[in-house]
Amino acid sequence: MRMKFTLATALRLVALAGLVAGVPAAEAQTSPPAAKPAPAAAPAQAGDKDPLLATVNGSSIHLSEVKEEIASLPEQYRQLPAERIMPLMLNQIITNRLLLAEGNRQKLADSEDVKKKIERARDRAVQQALLQQVVGQTVTDEALQTLYKKYVAENPPKEEVSARHILVDNEAEAQGIIKQLKGGGDFAQLAKQKSKDPAAQNGGDLGFFGREDMVKEFADAAFAMKTGEVSAKPVRTQFGWHVIKVEDRRTANPVSFDEAREDLYTQLSQQAVSQYVETLRSGARIERFGPDGKPLEEPKKP
Repeated sequence: MRMKFTLATALRLVALAGLVAGVPAAEAQTSPPAAKPAPAAAPAQAGDKDPLLATVNGSSIHLSEVKEEIASLPEQYRQLPAERIMPLMLNQIITNRLLLAEGNRQKLADSEDVKKKIERARDRAVQQALLQQVVGQTVTDEALQTLYKKYVAENPPKEEVSARHILVDNEAEAQGIIKQLKGGGDFAQLAKQKSKDPAAQNGGDLGFFGREDMVKEFADAAFAMKTGEVSAKPVRTQFGWHVIKVEDRRTANPVSFDEAREDLYTQLSQQAVSQYVETLRSGARIERFGPDGKPLEEPKKP
């Protein structure tokens, strides 16, 4: 998804640039424009859960606000040491306060353009709050467990094979490779030298795969072989001629509930939102009009 480049994005990128470049926090900060001295702030008291970190013309900035700003960053930045990221985020909040104060001084909030944007932002916030409420009421632990049980029932343990292969253009070349292997040749080295498959750089290693993950001819050959065995004759598929070596076999069980939880949550959330929106649509009178102003028929449900 392409991120829309807004002023907020620009400010965020300025702050993050210091982190990416490894600039110490003190060097990454810029001095804000000169302003009236703020009243002396009361020093943070021991045990203060939300200490004051700065004031901007008398407007307070507390630790909780900086933490919220950090929480909105991409994960790789959230994991940075607090002593590096907190000064940068505090500086960004200071900049935001200065810009807001100057914009208010110029009464920009009274402009029609800004009023429309504020109204749209309010509408989006209300919509988002409603959908979060729907998801919170629908996606319960019980619902997640039920969906997981269904997933397990539909995905029983299955056999998987780990294999290497060498892919060439013709049968004669594949036969020659099999002969070299029988003579003591190293499969991984030959794969790097002769295979035209991208896996060649890894010695032809395909890792573990299920029968359904490969084309039929390849899967039938690989799953019929024993661990450590090399195909006695080349296997032909739509991609060319393969020499296969089975490295290992295993029975793969479905992922655990904890591992699947995030995907299950996403799936149920999407279903809940879709069903809720459909309910709203079914109870509403919706009319559509073409560019010529003439009524259009409501699209039929699939």
